[in-house]
Amino acid sequence: MPKIVDHNQYRQALLDQCFDLFAEKGYSTITMRQIAAGLGVSTGTLYHYFPSKEAIFEQLVEEMIQRDMLQVSSEMATAKTTSDRIKRGFEFVERKQDYFFKQLLIFTDYYQQIRQDSNQPNVLERVCERIQPKISEILGIHDPQVAQFVFTFVDGICVSQIYGCNAANFSTHLQLLLKMLVAYLEKYEPSFLETEKL
Repeated sequence: MPKIVDHNQYRQALLDQCFDLFAEKGYSTITMRQIAAGLGVSTGTLYHYFPSKEAIFEQLVEEMIQRDMLQVSSEMATAKTTSDRIKRGFEFVERKQDYFFKQLLIFTDYYQQIRQDSNQPNVLERVCERIQPKISEILGIHDPQVAQFVFTFVDGICVSQIYGCNAANFSTHLQLLLKMLVAYLEKYEPSFLETEKL
């Protein structure tokens, strides 16, 4: 009797393993043959599930970001105040700093490769447009410029690690950012103080 394969589950299992392959080899240099070898499947099998390296990467980014959003939302579920939500969000980033560092490197490599190939919005731009408002809402930061500053600051900590800066300590910088952010919100967002009283 032939073995019954759940194709969606198998496809997902292959996709889940691709993150480390992209992190190890880089988006620009890895080939479909290398991806197949890294997954332990034939190139024919890989092409059966994914038409190209670009398709793998785009699906990986979409699902990875969706998973991250679910995890961070779960972390916030019991937070009662805005400052507590922000603190928990930063703790989430700190716990997963190696993962976010790898993600930044992969995204940078991808951007460097595709910016020469197309003027169309890429998967990173599409995902960013979708998730930034959701993260702002989850954290309770209503000013889009302040939210953008927070995202940029956290990315900057990751970039500092590339330089090998000893000062680029996630915990220290995130605690400093939390203090600055709370002080700013207390002064410029009246709704912030209301949430802190809950």
